This record gives sequence, C-alpha cells and structure tokens, in this order.
Amino acid sequence: MQLIWVAGPAGKVVRLSITTRTVALLVAGLAIFLLILGVVFHWIGWRVAIEHVPELAHRLGGVTSQSEQDRLEATYRAKLAHLNQQLLAVGEQLKKLEETKNQALGRVGLARLLSFSPPDKADLSWGQGGPLNLLPRWGPTPWRLDQQMDQSLQQALRIEQSLAQLQTRWDQDLERLRQVPTQLPVAGEFLLTSSYGYRLDPFTRLPSLHEGIDFVAPVGTPVLATAAGEVIRAEYAGAYGNLVELAHKQGFVTRYAHLKTIDVRPGEQVAAQAVLGTLGNTGRSTGPHLHYEVHFNGRPMHPAKALSAWARE
Repeated sequence: MQLIWVAGPAGKVVRLSITTRTVALLVAGLAIFLLILGVVFHWIGWRVAIEHVPELAHRLGGVTSQSEQDRLEATYRAKLAHLNQQLLAVGEQLKKLEETKNQALGRVGLARLLSFSPPDKADLSWGQGGPLNLLPRWGPTPWRLDQQMDQSLQQALRIEQSLAQLQTRWDQDLERLRQVPTQLPVAGEFLLTSSYGYRLDPFTRLPSLHEGIDFVAPVGTPVLATAAGEVIRAEYAGAYGNLVELAHKQGFVTRYAHLKTIDVRPGEQVAAQAVLGTLGNTGRSTGPHLHYEVHFNGRPMHPAKALSAWARE
C-alpha cells in the first residue's frame, strides 16, 4: 500500500510505502514505549506512596521506607519493653504468692514445707557455693529485635510452666491437708476441760496419762469427723462408752468417745465434718463431754500437733 502526499505550492509529491512489516515495527515500538512509561510512573508512584502514605504502601505491597521501618521497629521495641516489664511483674507476683503460701502453712505447723531463705547479708558461718548458673537478665540487651522477642517468649513460657507446677504443688498440698484431722470435732459452742498429757484421774485422783482432749457441750451436740476417713469401729467400748473410730490417710486414726448415739457403721466412708453421732455421757465419764483422741502411726499424740506430725513425714 502506498500513500501519496502533495506538499506545498510547488506540488512536491511524496510517496510513502506502508507494508505489514512497517506496521508491526511501529506497533512494537509503541508498546515498548508505553511499557517503559508505565514502569517509570509505577516506580515514581511507589516512591511517593512510601514517603507520604507508608501505611498504604505497606498494605499494598509490604514495602516500607527506611524511616517507616525505623518507626515500626521503635514501636515493636516499646511493646517488647512493656512485655518484659509485665513478665517481671508476674515473676514478682509469683514469688509473693509462694511466700504467702509458705507463711500460711508455717502458721499451722508445716515448717518443713517452707522454702529455705538465706540471711540478708553474707555470713561466713552460712556455708554457700556451687557452680555459676546465672538467670537470664530482664534489662536492655544489644540483641536484635527478633532475638529479644524470642527471649521474651521463652521467659513467658517458663513463667507459665512455673505457674502450672506451682498450682500442681498447691493442689497436692491442699489435698494432703484435707486428709489430716485438724478440724473441730464438735458443732457449736464448747469448753475444754482436760487437755492431752498427765493429769489427776477424775475418779481416783491419781496421776494418769490422758491421751485426748475433752470437749464439754450440751448432750446431743453433733460430733463431727475431723477429716475424711473410714469407720473402723462403731460400738460400745467399755471405759470409752459409745465409741466411733476413724482411719484416715497419712497414718492417722481418730477416736470419738462417750457418745450418746452412734450414727455410722463400720466400713462406712465419711467426709470431713460428717456427723458421727451425738455428744453424751456413756462409759467412764463424770459428765457430758466428748473425749477426742488422735493416733499417728499407732501412737497417741496431742491433736493440735497433727499437722506437725504430718509435715515431718
């Protein structure tokens, strides 16, 4: 195909031949030009977006400028420092909880369960030593941000594991405490007229060993199990009068004597504070009262020392 172009008043004739090859080259050249132009504008657009609208650039392509990267890292470091402060606070609370628990157990006689506390100041009379095994520090470190994050996560995991272990130990201690006969054996008001130990026998006035505690209360007062256990005796037993005897875990046995009525049978499992019978005046007794005994591993002991005996085991 030819195009004839007459130019100017002189009538100069210009002939232009248009072939398929020519058209293809023009189209290819135009396409390449447009592609280059698009890449240039795309690059310019990204640079403008990165500098002026970094959030949009990050959402679209994950691209950030150095200033934006620094800002994000500063934000993460601030959050990391806050996390470390929270972890440190949790660690301190954990320590206080352990101390509170130990103090509570110490008040009821469980001295052996308490953690050892060294003196505040170094004293040569206290032998100390062992290999150096420092705990991880909580303060700022020269580590990279990802390393600090990993360290904080590991510390959080260790604290979580410590809390779980502490909870398990507390549950075990509380379960063992529930098995020790430490609760009161009578309901309501009472008086103590004779404690454990040597005394003058109320009938003969001769020195004798009293192997229990006498609780004075009105006849018919409910007599309660001082811990969960199994009824091994429930019968009239001579000087004891109507007697209930319970076997508990940890090697304890309790006796409840001089009862008016017996409300349980041998072989029966009873819960703590379950009613075993009513207070009376049966057997070798000068008046209505409950004679209460605690035996540990086959030997009588002061009922108030039950917790201490259990703690020594």
